[in-house]
Amino acid sequence: MKPTKEDGGFKAYGRLVLLLLLALTLAACKPKSYEPAAEAPRPPSFSVTPPIPAGPNDLFEDATAKARIDFVQQFCDDHIANIIESNGSGVAVFDYDNDGYMDIFIANPGPLAGVTHEKPGTERQPCRLYHNNHDGTFTDVTEKAGLGGAGYAVAAAAADYDGDGFTDLYVVCIGKSILYHNNGDGTFTDVTDKAGVGNVGGTGIGATWLDVNHSGHLDLYVGNYLKFDPDYHLYYNPTSYPGPLAYKPQRDMLYINNGDGTFTNASESAGIWALPPHRTMSVHALDYNRDGHEDLYICNDATPNMLLINDGHGHFRDEAVKRGVAFNALGEAAGSMTAAIGDCNGDGIPDMLVSRLGYGSLYMGSAEGDCVDRMMASGLGTLTAQYVGWGTNFIDFDNAGKLDAFIANGDAFRMVGWQSLLLENDGQGNFHNAVGKGGAYFRTPVRARSSVALDYDNDGKMDLLVGLMGDRPVLLHNRDSSGNHWITLSLRGTKSNPAGWGSWIELTAGGKTYLQECRCPSAFLSQGDPRVHFGLGQAPIVQRIQIKWPSGTVQTMTDVRVDQILKVTEPRS
Repeated sequence: MKPTKEDGGFKAYGRLVLLLLLALTLAACKPKSYEPAAEAPRPPSFSVTPPIPAGPNDLFEDATAKARIDFVQQFCDDHIANIIESNGSGVAVFDYDNDGYMDIFIANPGPLAGVTHEKPGTERQPCRLYHNNHDGTFTDVTEKAGLGGAGYAVAAAAADYDGDGFTDLYVVCIGKSILYHNNGDGTFTDVTDKAGVGNVGGTGIGATWLDVNHSGHLDLYVGNYLKFDPDYHLYYNPTSYPGPLAYKPQRDMLYINNGDGTFTNASESAGIWALPPHRTMSVHALDYNRDGHEDLYICNDATPNMLLINDGHGHFRDEAVKRGVAFNALGEAAGSMTAAIGDCNGDGIPDMLVSRLGYGSLYMGSAEGDCVDRMMASGLGTLTAQYVGWGTNFIDFDNAGKLDAFIANGDAFRMVGWQSLLLENDGQGNFHNAVGKGGAYFRTPVRARSSVALDYDNDGKMDLLVGLMGDRPVLLHNRDSSGNHWITLSLRGTKSNPAGWGSWIELTAGGKTYLQECRCPSAFLSQGDPRVHFGLGQAPIVQRIQIKWPSGTVQTMTDVRVDQILKVTEPRS
């Protein structure tokens, strides 16, 4: 019978039609990958980016092949099939043999059941350790060092956790992470179980080292992402994959160093597990309020970022909303990848540049401890809005005494290349595009993810190492010819922690005063050069350097020669 208005038939009929249309739509949108396959698809051989020839006036040169770095990330799929694969993997820069030159560790993910879709029987390729030969080249020493690893490795963080004078390595993995003890003879030993820092069952994505309680021993904070469910099929664009909010968050871990080679899980007692649920993307140690206690800034995916203030007694409270660093200028909790930390406007107060899948932030610090987001006012909003920024670094690329920025961009959903950004600072925290100065690499689309700043040839010019998806890394050698001066400080604590992390360095040269904190140089999935670099412009001498160590010791040096890597040991008395 034809429906009538009197009996409400039109409404019932309309509801029936809508339900039928919804059912048909859902059936049509159901991804084919949900159907069981006789055999997992075989990933294609993604093209490896060929060497990128630099022009004669290019600031940066692709020196990867010349440096003999032959790693290619093992990407075990034919497309970015899920949110785990989308993140990529990172690197750690550290001097494992104390020869004064930075070596390079590169994490390799490989196959992972329930995540990747490689051909059956595919073997995992190793992570790689490259020894610096002091002549601009590297040698692969992975096998000798014993750092090939196991599992799905995504990130790394290096530190001398036991104070024996040799830098150890923590490799962040999905399932179980690995702590490698440096034996001092070019080899490493897996001491994860003894140390108690396995983060077992964790979807690890980053880590940082800091001395939480002024014990003189470095503690370890491990960021976990989310509880990935390969069987989740609802509420997402079928041409993409489910986003972060489709999965439950996973708690981070704080391990306190006992000073005997073991750690205690202090995540609950320190208040970490009492924090609102979040999905960590990167973790950064810093003394935000300059009270002598190391704090933490946590970049989260689709939830507000966190600023964890250390009360000095091993407990943290979140002040991100109070300080203005939780959301972007639009009030969004967009997916944050990482934070570059440094004084970009020369006022002696650290600032933070946060890259996002969405509208990023340049949080400018103030004397009161609050921040203002100047992403648009600085010019960065217009320059970065069309990209997804992953690895982000402050870098004084011409030693002019101001912090410029590098951002590694990449498509979050497709294996296609995007251009990276080189952004020059006018010294007041205003930026413009410096692609023309940077050179050919910055005009080349690449599938970029992680990035770190380092001086691999000890020439005082900061280089860059960029990690790519399913591709080789790119080592960018800095060929600056400005003639500007510089100085780099390599700290060694005695009463303080071995790296001197948490120290404040105030330096005066050419009538200008610079301030930097020596801290664990964490980046997205990665860790950069641990030494503290200052560009000095045309200043012929450093008039004064004052270091306030975490122990409270204040050390002062005057009339220091420029253009050197200065090793500084904390006075014992």
